[in-house]
Amino acid sequence: MANQAGFDPNAFGPFGAIFQNYLSALESFGQGKASPVATSLPGFDPQAVAAQTTAPLKAAGRCQLEVLGLANRRAQAYMQVSTRLAQCRTPQDLMNEQLAFWRTASEQYTSSGRKIAEAWVQVLPWLGTSWVQGDSRTARPERDYISFNGTGKEVGAGASRQEPSNKQRRVA
Repeated sequence: MANQAGFDPNAFGPFGAIFQNYLSALESFGQGKASPVATSLPGFDPQAVAAQTTAPLKAAGRCQLEVLGLANRRAQAYMQVSTRLAQCRTPQDLMNEQLAFWRTASEQYTSSGRKIAEAWVQVLPWLGTSWVQGDSRTARPERDYISFNGTGKEVGAGASRQEPSNKQRRVA
């Protein structure tokens, strides 16, 4: 087994051989080479395994990048508050600046939260995308209506209840 360029197995002491084997296995995964054991397994794709194991790390990196970007944007906004408020001449200008500041903050927090959620939904698809994309067409749980006279779920499902044609409905 040849040493990889830049890897010194003596740097890790007695664990150098273990790290050498580990790095060789990672290199074989990256190049798409499968071990003899892996080729005997049906449906084993080393690139898919590598992508699946690196996906959470990429999502965490995207989240950290988004959080740092949000902190940077909000810090810049706070630094500009004094100059923007100094330009206000009336109480209405002051209120408009404050509302604009908080509206921008809300939009930035919402956008960053959505991007973070989208990064994790790509890794964990069971989270669902309806709340990330703001989909209002999600299936809502059926309401628990009280049923009278054996009407059951027809009233709860929104179906109109039809009265018999020979009976008049009396109002109490």
